[in-house]
Amino acid sequence: MQLQPLIDDCYEVFASYPPPRVLNASAARDPDAILKMLTSLPLRELTGEELGAYAGWAMTTVGDTRDYKHFLPRILELAVFDASWHGLDPPVIAGKLNYGGWQTWPTEERTAVRALFAGAWRRGFDQHPDEADPSGWLCGIAIIGGDLNAALKAWLFSTSPNAVLQLAEFFRGDAERLISHKADRNFWDAAGDAAIERMRRWLLSEPVLDRLLSAQVRPEDQWRVGHALLVLDAVTP
Repeated sequence: MQLQPLIDDCYEVFASYPPPRVLNASAARDPDAILKMLTSLPLRELTGEELGAYAGWAMTTVGDTRDYKHFLPRILELAVFDASWHGLDPPVIAGKLNYGGWQTWPTEERTAVRALFAGAWRRGFDQHPDEADPSGWLCGIAIIGGDLNAALKAWLFSTSPNAVLQLAEFFRGDAERLISHKADRNFWDAAGDAAIERMRRWLLSEPVLDRLLSAQVRPEDQWRVGHALLVLDAVTP
């Protein structure tokens, strides 16, 4: 899936928010140094090195919502291609959006962000698990109240061989926590009980089992499907 149009939409929608001239933060954070780094390059040229730390601190300890909105398009763009910084992890971004009162933002802003989350998720599950882990985008969709049902439907019915490998990979990661009512579900806790229960029922559904059983993958990837079936068998009530 081509994400550039969705990324460009985010830049356009948030273009009215200017870069900050000052950052409100504790002296321990050295706001002047942070601001100097954030404004050292044009927005679209900022890298994770310049933006990553701020993205993790934004609004909670550094700056306000308007500041974050200015940087948000670049934060999202970096999250698609290089989420190596904590603040660029999709569930962290989703949590920041909620912290910033995201549900009250203008409709066009929420629409653009939701579209990018959905697009990044679909692009991700079309990639081999050795190349990408898109599960954070799915979790992020749930956290921001996006269309989780549509995201799961797109995953289940994708014709990409990598989609079923990503499904199998999910059973090596978050699936067991979501199914087994574990106390620590990592970022999924922020999605709320309704979303977690939706995921649990979906993961235990016959269509998911059928998708794994009917998977046609390369011999070198068959172990992933086999492992997922073992996990599913172990956690099925």
